[in-house]
Amino acid sequence: MEQTSAHRKAQNMASKHIETRRKLKAIPDIKTFNSILDQCVLSDDERQLLQLHYLNGKDFRYIADYLGFAEVTIKCKHRTALQKISTIL
Repeated sequence: MEQTSAHRKAQNMASKHIETRRKLKAIPDIKTFNSILDQCVLSDDERQLLQLHYLNGKDFRYIADYLGFAEVTIKCKHRTALQKISTIL
């Protein structure tokens, strides 16, 4: 069965997403983590979301409540932030 171009693109994006998450989780300390964030053009919400999720281990439901957004909005912001930060990692 031949894969469509859109399907291959979606698989590639999912693979990059997973790899970026793995790299963020592997960052050993707060200073290094924040240094990487400083290299990206992130909104304050995206930055805080990444810090809460990867440094503090908070789930998206908690972060949504804390930041005053719907959980689905936080998931979208997370995906956008990962796309931005993937070029740095």
